[in-house]
Amino acid sequence: MPLYFIALIPPAPLSEEITGLKQEFKSKYAAKHALKLPAHLTLQIPFKLDKEREPELKDLLQSIAHEQKTFEVKLSGFGAFPPRVIFIKVTNPNPVVDLHEKIQGVLEELFSLQDGEKTRELHPHFTIATRDLKRKIFPSAWEEFSKRNFDAAFVARQFSLFRHNGKTWDRVAEFSFVPNIEP
Repeated sequence: MPLYFIALIPPAPLSEEITGLKQEFKSKYAAKHALKLPAHLTLQIPFKLDKEREPELKDLLQSIAHEQKTFEVKLSGFGAFPPRVIFIKVTNPNPVVDLHEKIQGVLEELFSLQDGEKTRELHPHFTIATRDLKRKIFPSAWEEFSKRNFDAAFVARQFSLFRHNGKTWDRVAEFSFVPNIEP
């Protein structure tokens, strides 16, 4: 059964800026794992689903998106999950957490998510370094990034469904929200 996950993707200029930070980690610290995915805020961690049920999943996600109003996401500074993860902080996580809870609740009800496919508490963030950031390098990388500034904001207008193809994640669908905030 294929793996799926659901995420918010920021607009291109911000996405490129975040990817630039991931590239910096690759160059300075030989940490490239975070580059395997586009800049994103996870709404639903990876879960398995029979591919024959993908149309049903897409219909379900479309109905959730049609009830979701656009909202602003604010980013400021960096955070860490020692000993390997460094990320950009989301300073207004509630809209992302609320959308995550809505999606996960419906997926749980209709597709019976397994324990490893559910998140009890979502901590929205943009990962810029992860699994392959070496433990011995983490302190110096965190020392540098904990002092750096990063401020940005974007309007979340849609979320995306990804399916793993065995090597990488492919975006298979996007689901637009109800307009609420002007650009």
